[in-house]
Amino acid sequence: MSGRDDDIRALGSQPDKRRDLRGRDEVTMFARLRLAGQADGFDVSVRNVSGGGLMAELPHPLAPDSAVEIELAGLGWVTGRIAWQIDRRAGIAFDELIDPAAIIHH
Repeated sequence: MSGRDDDIRALGSQPDKRRDLRGRDEVTMFARLRLAGQADGFDVSVRNVSGGGLMAELPHPLAPDSAVEIELAGLGWVTGRIAWQIDRRAGIAFDELIDPAAIIHH
């Protein structure tokens, strides 16, 4: 396992477990993001997650509606689309619902 995998697991096992008014769990963890169908990706910081999507800080902008895959601790690669982006923060809508507890308690 790489050091990044250890970081993901370490941060994923100790997230801030606050929940906002929309039912999103506020977390601080690293994940790997890539455009769908590409092997290369980049690290992002996930700030909140729900069953339908997440908000992450990206190192550079991506076009709205870009198909992406994000590697989440406890779930592996999850597919979705860029729903919105403001500055370095972006919302990713998952293609299928996930169980956020699998990430938070991993």
